[in-house]
Amino acid sequence: MKQTQMWTYICVIFVTLLSQCSACRWLGRYRMVNADSLTLIEKMGGHPEAVKVRFPGHLYNLIGDAKVEDQVRFLVLNLDQIINLMDSKEHMNPEQWKLVEYFLKDLHRHSSELKECVAQYQKPSHLESYKKKITRHFRTLKKSLKKEKYSSHAWEQIRRAVKTHLQRMEIIANNANKSLARV
Repeated sequence: MKQTQMWTYICVIFVTLLSQCSACRWLGRYRMVNADSLTLIEKMGGHPEAVKVRFPGHLYNLIGDAKVEDQVRFLVLNLDQIINLMDSKEHMNPEQWKLVEYFLKDLHRHSSELKECVAQYQKPSHLESYKKKITRHFRTLKKSLKKEKYSSHAWEQIRRAVKTHLQRMEIIANNANKSLARV
């Protein structure tokens, strides 16, 4: 191998590693932006603490032990599901819509930044089973919202579920960030 080819390969590897690190730096800022999202959920009103909602805690436990790339994919999937669930302007109280709009902007920002991080990983996830289960969970939440005709109680349940998801996702993001820092 020629010396110029060798240096070219070294430069390509270095640039690839550098871009991978910079794309996943968002995980370090995740907590701060997530705090804004949690504050907005609380400002939307009601008492989400008083409402019991089924939660797929076992999936969060499973993904907590997974590789960083699977954890980031899991975060993106959940963010996209939450965005889809909360984006119901026509069925929401007009006074709350402005808060929901800000909330959705935060989530879109989370999602787009983390998608850049996911794009750095070439291999598909080996833990694909969680996609079906999370999608099914959010579909159930959407159905319950429709079944209760978008009542304030139904929105309380949705806010409670979303708040719990955001809190657990923050733990996963912190774990993924620590794992990246060790590399």
